[in-house]
Amino acid sequence: MLVVWCLMMPRTWAQAWSANCAQGVQSLMVKQEPALSLQNTELVLFNKASEPLLIWQKPAPAVGTGLTILAGASPMFFEPARRQNVLIRERVQMWRRNEFDYKAFHFDNFTQFVPVSAVMLLNLAGVPSRDERWSLFRRAATSMLLVVGVTQSMKFAVDELRPDRSSLTSFPSGHTAFAFSGAEMLRLEYSETSVWIPVAGYAVAALTGFMRIYNDRHWAGDVLAGAGVGLLTADLSFWLNDWMDKKIWKR
Repeated sequence: MLVVWCLMMPRTWAQAWSANCAQGVQSLMVKQEPALSLQNTELVLFNKASEPLLIWQKPAPAVGTGLTILAGASPMFFEPARRQNVLIRERVQMWRRNEFDYKAFHFDNFTQFVPVSAVMLLNLAGVPSRDERWSLFRRAATSMLLVVGVTQSMKFAVDELRPDRSSLTSFPSGHTAFAFSGAEMLRLEYSETSVWIPVAGYAVAALTGFMRIYNDRHWAGDVLAGAGVGLLTADLSFWLNDWMDKKIWKR
């Protein structure tokens, strides 16, 4: 009897050990989390938490833009600001006479379109942007319509005489507003790709504004107000299109 027991026990232990191992493996398989599949993942270029903010979403840019527009409009109701407008014009025109013999350079008629054109051309060239192409086109088109509508309405409401006395549509500078609107769109769309893209856009916009003063088409205040209007209309365009994406297009 003792011999039989000794022969049977190792076999019984082996069966019990095998059963315990099988249960352990099964429990591990149940607890194991499913593997990630690359087919169910998407490449997200912009983290929503780090997206460029609109002007009114931070105090400093909001106050700065408001003060820019206010400073541009101040010559119409504040005499020291009006005299400063005249002084800036005189100094720029004196420099123009001394350096270029009053020669005019009208490339600002083209540089106003450079930033907004770059918004679409960079996307077509494959540069990563915040929004896909159709959404990007809608935002650019909305911004252009807004900046034209706002500036033209203000021009005919204010009736400010241009420095060269050619018309009463001086305030604000439409060329400058258009250029800064495009530069702001470059910031919102491409600043995560490269900080130099919006920097280049703002440089072109600033050059456009200066050339409006150089060519004696605008006062300095017109240019300041135009820059502020351009920034605001671009941000308003993005806000409106973000709202439409959520409420209308259900994205």
